[in-house]
Amino acid sequence: MTVSKEVLEAAEKEGSSREFFFKLVELLTGLKRSEVKGLNHEKLIKEIVKANRLEEFFFPSKSKNIYSALRKAFRQKLRSEVEKEWERKLKNWREEFEEKLHRAASRYLLAVENWELMGELYRKEWLLPSDVLNRFKGKAEEFEDWIAQISTEEFLEKRVERWMELPPFKRREKIVRDILKAYRLNCLELGIYGLFSLSEGVVWDAFVRENTLEADIEALIRKRNRKFVTIQYAVKLIVERVFSEEEIPPFLDWHPFVDYREGTLNRHAIQHGVAVNFGTKENFLKLFYFVDFLSEIIGYLLA
Repeated sequence: MTVSKEVLEAAEKEGSSREFFFKLVELLTGLKRSEVKGLNHEKLIKEIVKANRLEEFFFPSKSKNIYSALRKAFRQKLRSEVEKEWERKLKNWREEFEEKLHRAASRYLLAVENWELMGELYRKEWLLPSDVLNRFKGKAEEFEDWIAQISTEEFLEKRVERWMELPPFKRREKIVRDILKAYRLNCLELGIYGLFSLSEGVVWDAFVRENTLEADIEALIRKRNRKFVTIQYAVKLIVERVFSEEEIPPFLDWHPFVDYREGTLNRHAIQHGVAVNFGTKENFLKLFYFVDFLSEIIGYLLA
């Protein structure tokens, strides 16, 4: 009475739990449906439960009928097995990936000349690539004026060319070019929309699609019907290692809509259409250089 994966999949195609039981028994015994009808169904189900170690998942008192209880038991056992597999592989993935991320963070920190300035600007919600950070020689309160001056169309285009060396960005080249076009046309809201989506896409590619540590983690994500890798989770890992901070920058964090202050850069409010007047040059540049910062980290990860 041991049920194979193939037999279970065939039985699961049946609509009702009763038909599921009949198909299961027919496939297990070779008996015809009319013959299965004459058997003691309760006894058969008990045998199937024992043979397939379903005891901890079999609850006839909580189901509509004993057939439904059997089907639910198989489904819950399968979910339990997937969950155990997920936890094991996720643990391995985290350990390996976080070690690799730690090395990437170390390379970034070694490239940064002024850690104190880096921390000050982080608290002002600026996450910057190391070479841009190293170019600035003033005080933190002067940074916004300086970054606005150097961020010409030509300068941003040069930054983007470096992004294109990485597969996660190259796949989205048209999107990236259109974001620059929005900046040129002063359509800053559209550019910001694009940058938020771009940041999530390249993080997904770097953490999952291009991830060589656990190639089948994407299949597990699909099985469990979860996203798993979010921009918040990815950035949390990064900022813990680079900036020694536990909280991610507010512009990337979840924010209650009722408390949103118009004009503020916030992913949650903007992506859900709550924010309206957020299209400022400072907001665009803050997000652009955050993606630029991500490109440096991703470059180290994929090296």
